[in-house]
Amino acid sequence: MDGYFLTADLLGFSSIVSNSNANELPTRIGAWISLVDSAAQDAGVEKIQLISDTVFAGADSSAEGLTSLVAFARNLLNRGVCRSLPVRGAIAHGSFEWGNLTYGKAVIQSHQLESKQNWIGIACEQDLLHAEKLWHHDCLVCYPPPLKAGRVTLNPVVAWDVPQFEDLAKSLTSNGLAREEEQLGWPWAQKISNTVEFGSYLKIIRESRSDPSKFSGRLPIEALALNIRPVPVP
Repeated sequence: MDGYFLTADLLGFSSIVSNSNANELPTRIGAWISLVDSAAQDAGVEKIQLISDTVFAGADSSAEGLTSLVAFARNLLNRGVCRSLPVRGAIAHGSFEWGNLTYGKAVIQSHQLESKQNWIGIACEQDLLHAEKLWHHDCLVCYPPPLKAGRVTLNPVVAWDVPQFEDLAKSLTSNGLAREEEQLGWPWAQKISNTVEFGSYLKIIRESRSDPSKFSGRLPIEALALNIRPVPVP
């Protein structure tokens, strides 16, 4: 079938498994399962597969299908981070087969984009079908998702309620994501910095009611430093 496909990974899953004791681990795994189930149910997404720390979700090739998948993504981000269950993901459009073995071009495309990113967030592939119908400060916004390497590109990105730095940092070091007194490294620092940067950008365009389908500047830090704002929405 042709449709929309989301791949999302729970960041820090191996740390949760390693740092949780025999009593804590089932509770943490249960929280992950509950998060995925409730996020999908509330968004009306029926095609869901959970394989360890990876979530697959599919929707039909319509604006309504994309809307439901973006709502699912927002639920995962908003509800997950406050439970120390941060996710990173990507949405692609194309062909895929759904079943005991799920596969197809959209699966590969979403997985490749997901694994390239370096933040807590969910980006869509460029020129995503029907994305123009979902531009909104609380839905999809135009933004260059931070990648580990490669070209800087502008993509539709899922807008969510990014916590303040202190709250985000606490969430990303709690409930097994880090050990007590663990000295955190730059991979952690870069992810949280990129995520907070996105939250600051969202705050600017929401307060100024700027056009979410436009991005001004070359990098997010330029927009923040100079307070560059896209064109206001009429």
